Amino acid sequence: MSINCLVYVSLANQEMSDKHLQDLLKKAREKNEALSITGMLLYRDGFFMQALEGEKADIEGLFEIIKKDARHRDVLLINKKPIKQRGFPDWTMGFNKIDNKDVEAIEGYTEFLKNPTPEFFIQRASEAEAILDQFKHQLFF
Repeated sequence: MSINCLVYVSLANQEMSDKHLQDLLKKAREKNEALSITGMLLYRDGFFMQALEGEKADIEGLFEIIKKDARHRDVLLINKKPIKQRGFPDWTMGFNKIDNKDVEAIEGYTEFLKNPTPEFFIQRASEAEAILDQFKHQLFF
């Protein structure tokens, strides 16, 4: 069994209240559990970044569904690669909602997290992974 990780970013098409985000997470966690997919979702002011871990066919199939979701647009694949072990082994979908306090606490990442763009992360895939790693110990809900 080979595990892969897929990271993408996108922009919300609507305002995402905490209730919207909780509903999204509930459905994602149920689907991911059924597929043995783990991962994490970060959200900041209409910007999403998500890592999905699992069998290559499973995460690629889920990503095709995610790309068609009307709640977001400009879905851009940042990175897809085989991994030796899961970075989020205990979470069907971890989540963190980033605010200004969080941004200010990350040395070196402050400027692009204040106004993130998908294109930035395509050019700096390793930094996207570092951001996900930074927040995996600070779950929101």
